[in-house]
Amino acid sequence: MKKFVKVELGSRGEVDNVELVESSYELIEKEFNEELERLKEDEDEDYLDYLEEFGSIEIDEEKGEVQFGFSEEDCTFYVEVEKNKDLCEGLLKYWEEDDLDGEFYELIGSLGC
Repeated sequence: MKKFVKVELGSRGEVDNVELVESSYELIEKEFNEELERLKEDEDEDYLDYLEEFGSIEIDEEKGEVQFGFSEEDCTFYVEVEKNKDLCEGLLKYWEEDDLDGEFYELIGSLGC
């Protein structure tokens, strides 16, 4: 298992949560696939088309980053601590101190969503 900083963005790019988690690239991909299947259950055709267009996962093990989402706005990042120590420390520090100013959002912006 590896340590990741998990960053959850909600509507309009608002940060919903930042936390340190233990996981693996395989488990993260499994989480995405399970959530995607859950969302597809009993939904209308338009929503399924929407999920087809916006439900995606990008895994870059070399950079130590995973990004997935199910809509135009919401997305979740996993950033591997070992490969991104300064970024992860900054994200956790600002979140824990509730210091969500420009520097925090610059770090969030570097994630690419």
